[in-house]
Amino acid sequence: MKKFIALAALAFSLSANAAWLNSTAEVEDLVTYPGNTILFKLKNNNGTNISACSNKEYFAISSTYPEEARARLYSTLLAATISKTPVTISYSDTGNCEAWGNSPSVYRRVTRLTL
Repeated sequence: MKKFIALAALAFSLSANAAWLNSTAEVEDLVTYPGNTILFKLKNNNGTNISACSNKEYFAISSTYPEEARARLYSTLLAATISKTPVTISYSDTGNCEAWGNSPSVYRRVTRLTL
């Protein structure tokens, strides 16, 4: 029983260190670059500032995600942009920033996108 309680306490303490933050709004700007970078900005909602990420306006779909996942996220953002439908994005409150060039921590990396 003591081992079970210790394992449960450990599991809760590990998950308490990081959380997902959510921001909901229409997409104001959607930018793609040839190097697999997809950036977007929410209308009137810059989300929560993450101190580890230097850019406080734009979010990124990670270039490290599989191509199929990136395509689904991009098509969802594109459809929401055209239809002016609000999206809810989730991102980490403890870093998890996307690199830009030689800078390792620039954009907040999206972990989930919902309509």
